[in-house]
Parts: sequence; structure tokens; C-alpha cells
Amino acid sequence: MKYKVFTAVFVLCCLLPSVGMLFLPPTQAAANERLSPKPMLQKEDGSWNTDVLGQVADYIADHFALRQQMVTANAALQTPLWATSPAEDVIYGKDGWLYYAATLDDYQNHATLSDAEAAQIAQTIADMQAYCEARGATFLFTIAPNKNSLYPENMPARYLQSDSPGNYELVAPYLKEYGVNYADLFTFLSEQDETLYLRTDSHWTNRGAAIAHDFLMETLGLPYTAFGEASYATENTHRGDLYEMLYPTGTAREAQQQYEINFSYVTPPRTAEDILIQTTSEGAPNGRLILCRDSFGNTLHPFLAADFREAVITRQMPYPLEQVQEGDTVIVEIVERNLANILKYPPELGNLFVGDSVE
Repeated sequence: MKYKVFTAVFVLCCLLPSVGMLFLPPTQAAANERLSPKPMLQKEDGSWNTDVLGQVADYIADHFALRQQMVTANAALQTPLWATSPAEDVIYGKDGWLYYAATLDDYQNHATLSDAEAAQIAQTIADMQAYCEARGATFLFTIAPNKNSLYPENMPARYLQSDSPGNYELVAPYLKEYGVNYADLFTFLSEQDETLYLRTDSHWTNRGAAIAHDFLMETLGLPYTAFGEASYATENTHRGDLYEMLYPTGTAREAQQQYEINFSYVTPPRTAEDILIQTTSEGAPNGRLILCRDSFGNTLHPFLAADFREAVITRQMPYPLEQVQEGDTVIVEIVERNLANILKYPPELGNLFVGDSVE
């Protein structure tokens, strides 16, 4: 009898993940995770989808019932026992530090760009600057360092670094050669005595964003609120994106700084990840800002918004530089790991030297 009970329990456990898909809510993606979409028998052009069986397998693997709970339990067992991450997008470092696996090539100095591509990136940015300046705007470009570029000491020792230049090291000299107005956050942030990136997240802290804001505004030579010197409260409120990918149903929170920042949203964003965010700040010392940014702008943009009467904060790529007007300040921020996106999504600058569209 006991064998029958054991067999029944075993079969039930095996069936629960798949059968549970019929009754439990759909599995949601964790942080930056991308789950496989529902498979379709036919493609958009009406032809039969010959990969449908493989797509079904991928879909079930990503959406089976209680998946996030099982993923969390598996990670909670593996990380303390083996000091390694079962999540392919997360690197488990020393002292519980988590790193984004997409930064590994940069960390190990495995350049994914050729020298010609690095030069083309810098040339494209120089063209963007010329375009904005021709319209009477001020332009500033900056690169947010990857977390392990600033804080490599907690990376696992098995990831060896080569002596060759990585993507950033290839691009940086060309920025200077082509006269790009560049704010060097690598040097500035590395000189700070405090840790400015989150332990369980791929991004900087609010404190890091505040100090980066001060540096960008100082580089521009514009009046600004010195948030680096402002008071703040610290609360355990932050759920790290890497932590969420590793432990989807985990409940731990990390300390995050909370500042008082005076500005208003034109329309309240759904999340800080919205493609377009617009703000106003009555009495701010500067005119209009166009901030072309990525996820590092989630915490950076509120500080900048406080210093401009209007701000257009966009994640659109190619960058919508056709919106630039006389008197604007244009800041382009991109994280180190995404430098190649400037080649992949070059902005439309066809009217750069055409007088009828550039004033």
C-alpha cells in the first residue's frame, strides 16, 4: 500500500507543474527576464510554423505552474552551498554581490567591437553633437559604467581578465579625438570613497545617481541643486533586479537612499521604465532638457528634472533628436554594456547640413 501512495504522490508532483497551468495565474517574468511567447501554428504570413513543437517546449519550460517558487527554492539551495548562480543572467559574487552576466565580456576585456566600429560609434556621437549644436542646443554624452567595472573585487575569481582593451577602452580615445563633449563617469565615480552601486542590482544607488547628476551639471556649466550635499533618509525598500531574477519570489530588500526632489510629472508614468516621461519644475534655473537614456536614467532623471523647467526623458532608439530646439540641453546617457546599440540604432541625422531644417 505504501508503494502505491508513494507512486501516487510522485505522479501528482510530476503533473502539478503542467496541469497547474490550467488553473493557476500565468507565470510573470522576473525583472529583466524574457519568457517565451505562446507558440502559433501559423506565422504572420500565413505559412505553417515548422518550429511549433520546439516553441511549445520552450513555452512550457518558462510558464509551468509554481515555476517562480521552484526557481527561488533552487537558487536558495545552490547559492550558499556552491557559491554559484543557477540563473544564466546572474553572476553570484562574493559577500552576496550579484552581477549582470551581460557585462562579462566588458569585465574580461573581450571586445565585441572592432577598432573601426569603435571609431564609428564616436563619429556617430560627434555627428549627434554637431546636429544639436546646429539647432542651438547644448550637448553632453556620458557612459554609465557597468557595476563590475567599478567594483570588480567581488567578482568570482574564475572570470579572468585579459590585458586587451574592451569596448569602452576602444571607444573612449575616439570620443576625445572627435571632440565629443564627454562626461567621464568612469573616472569620477571611481574616485569616490563610498559604494555607489547596489549589491543586488545592476544599477547605481540613488546616492550614486545624485552624485552623477552633480557631475553632469557641473560639466555642462549650468546652475543646479547640489544633491550630493543634500540630506537623505535610508530605508530598506529596494528589490534588486538581479535579486529578483535569481529569487523571483524572494522578499529581501536592500537599503536605498530617499531624497526630497521638487518636480512634477506631466502625466504620471506607469513605471520608471516608460519610453517617454515628461516633467516640469516651476522656478528651475534652466530651460528644457532632452534626456536620452537607458535604465540608469530611472534614478538619474528625477534629479535632473528638478533643475529644468521642462524635461523630455526618452528611452526611444534611435534617439529622437529631431525634437531638439534652440536653447535645449541634450544629455545622452548609455550604459557601458550597451555601447554597440549606437551602431545598431543610429539616429536619423539626414538634415544635419540642410539649412531648411536646422536653424
